[in-house]
Amino acid sequence: MRLKITLTLLAILLGLLTYIFYIDSRSESGDADEQKASVLGDLAIGLDYLSIENNNTGQKITLERDGNRWMLKEPYLWPANEFAVQSILTELRFLERISSFETNVFSNSGVSLPDYGLSPSQFAIQIGRGEQRSTLHIGKPTEIGNNLYILSIDKSHVHVVNRSLLDAISINLDTLRSNRLFDIAVFEATSWNIQVREPNRDLRAWFSRNGDNWVFETPIRARADSEAVNVLLNRCLSLEADSIVAPAPTNLSPYGLQNPVYRIAIESDQSREVLEIGEKISPDSEFRYAKRESRPSVFQLRIDFLDILANAQTRLRERRIFELDVTAASTATIERRDQPPLTLQKLEDGTWELVVRDESQGIQTLSGDSKSINRLLKWLDELKAVPDTGFVNDAPSDPQKEVYGVEVPEYSITVYSNRIYGQDNPLPELKSETLLIGERTPEDRTESYVMIEGRNFIYATYNEIFDQIDNNPSRFKDRTVISLPAASRISKIAIERLLDNSIVLEQEIAPDSDPESGPAKLAGIVSNLKVEEYLTDGFTRTVPIAGRDTPWAYQLIATVSSEDADESITQQIEIFVSETTGGPLLYGGIARSNQGFRFGIDFIDTFSKLVFDRVPREKPEDPFSSKPLPETTDSEPIPEPPLEDVVDAPPAPAE
Repeated sequence: MRLKITLTLLAILLGLLTYIFYIDSRSESGDADEQKASVLGDLAIGLDYLSIENNNTGQKITLERDGNRWMLKEPYLWPANEFAVQSILTELRFLERISSFETNVFSNSGVSLPDYGLSPSQFAIQIGRGEQRSTLHIGKPTEIGNNLYILSIDKSHVHVVNRSLLDAISINLDTLRSNRLFDIAVFEATSWNIQVREPNRDLRAWFSRNGDNWVFETPIRARADSEAVNVLLNRCLSLEADSIVAPAPTNLSPYGLQNPVYRIAIESDQSREVLEIGEKISPDSEFRYAKRESRPSVFQLRIDFLDILANAQTRLRERRIFELDVTAASTATIERRDQPPLTLQKLEDGTWELVVRDESQGIQTLSGDSKSINRLLKWLDELKAVPDTGFVNDAPSDPQKEVYGVEVPEYSITVYSNRIYGQDNPLPELKSETLLIGERTPEDRTESYVMIEGRNFIYATYNEIFDQIDNNPSRFKDRTVISLPAASRISKIAIERLLDNSIVLEQEIAPDSDPESGPAKLAGIVSNLKVEEYLTDGFTRTVPIAGRDTPWAYQLIATVSSEDADESITQQIEIFVSETTGGPLLYGGIARSNQGFRFGIDFIDTFSKLVFDRVPREKPEDPFSSKPLPETTDSEPIPEPPLEDVVDAPPAPAE
């Protein structure tokens, strides 16, 4: 019997424990969840309308969702600061009550809504979705804790919530609006135009995108400087409104916006946005009045590149003369007035060949010097109009072309290339452009008129063009003057000083000589002699040094030995050398082949060391001695080289 009673009591105890742990704990948890439940619930989801009214100041802010963005509708029409709006919406969506009590207990407690700042409320927040509207009243902060009293939507309860909601809705109106004036990104813009209405100036420049590049459509169709256009466009799209001056003025004349001084219109595939800029706020102010065409509000704008806008026709135009990528050219023809043309053409192996036309000898081909030809092409590729004043005439008549000298140009250069400048993909076929070089400009003799044949644009470029252009084959032919075959070598080097016929150096070069020793090193350089440039007049009796025609100072004689299966052959190479100037300038000449040239630095260093280590020179008494240099007299003329002997010498071997 006792066991039965004991078991019964144990069963009752287990039941009580089960109730305590499972049933009662759920009830307490449910009460806590209910206590912490969202104040607005589903009402705060998917909002497209938000109004905040400050009953203390009377200010009312209304925002509505327009498509994918929020817009301020009151007190003025303006795009909202998306971050600030989302901050308020997040507070509303996750607004939780810390505690609450019913409003019907006020009559018994002696406390009323005004005691909580809820009648009238300090703020009224109206939220909506579609046509539905709900109002939430905000009261005073609690005396204890960092909390806030609010009145429920149905006014049945007063809730205590975190005061972060009050902080979110108390932001400044300027913070709640977006500062950006344009929504279009640089890469989205397909066209844009600039209008300027200033005294004595009425400009309209319209740009359209062509792939990755920009072109002028008005006032003329021409290439634009795409990089400069993108930079300016980005500066325009980055402009920000400073402060609202007038929300919706009925008269725009006081702001200079009835007929705006500047107008910037930017278009994309989806939208068109226009900024209108008026007068300065004051003569010394850095701000101007401005407005968006689609909005009535006038605001202050700081803009520091109006000068570029006003001169867009020249500042944003492409100054490059050639449209082609000249560095990718396969053929270039240089023609001077009344002279046969010189053609430079690239071979399949990447080397260059010169095609020379001569009335007496017909067509000749010469190996070209890649370095000098590529230098010319690079210079042509970078040829640009003079800044600001370089766009001379965009529609010249035939008589005007004669005045500019491009009707019968002094030089013309035709380039064939399969690439457009700035584009990676090659053209399906070669395209040509011909540069016509005319007269020097009368305003500035350091500039010349040029144009591309077939395009009615006259440019002015700097006269350095004449330092680069030459139809003399020596300017572009291969710089190799001597190239001995593998079976030949220089076995002896001799240097004679022509002033007194003294021998400066005479040295046998053995096959096993140290190649870095002076004579052997000079022999190695002469065996494969490459020069910096040719003299256009070929070999002459004198060379210009420091403004004076100076006779040759030295004669270098290299004895060449050749061994083949049958016999040994010996011949001489005779090279005349000028006096050195102490710098990297030394001239040479070979009379037999009628070549004059300027030596490279390797020859200059090696030759100078050999010659001046053996030629005694008077040491000056003082580094800054005023003792005059010795002068030559008529009684002691400097002898000229014996050319009659040189001409009869055998030719220098070459490949």
